[in-house]
Amino acid sequence: MMFAQANEAARCLQEGVLRSVADGNIGSIFGWGFAPFHGGALQFVNAVGPKRFVERARELAAAYGARFEPAACIVELATAGRVFAD
Repeated sequence: MMFAQANEAARCLQEGVLRSVADGNIGSIFGWGFAPFHGGALQFVNAVGPKRFVERARELAAAYGARFEPAACIVELATAGRVFAD
């Protein structure tokens, strides 16, 4: 579930629904109760590593459906060797 939630948070950032990475992290913790010890949904992606996140998300998508297909912005981060940051 954390992969699906983090992926949706990334899509929200990508689409301009979120104004910043910090908003996504704090909103995910206080808004829907994302695991606070991970620092928020987008920080979870950073902690896993965007490259590994994309790999695992694609595995999950193959097994459980398109909702796990990684957001384009995460794929871009993985390709560029970057992480979410404001």
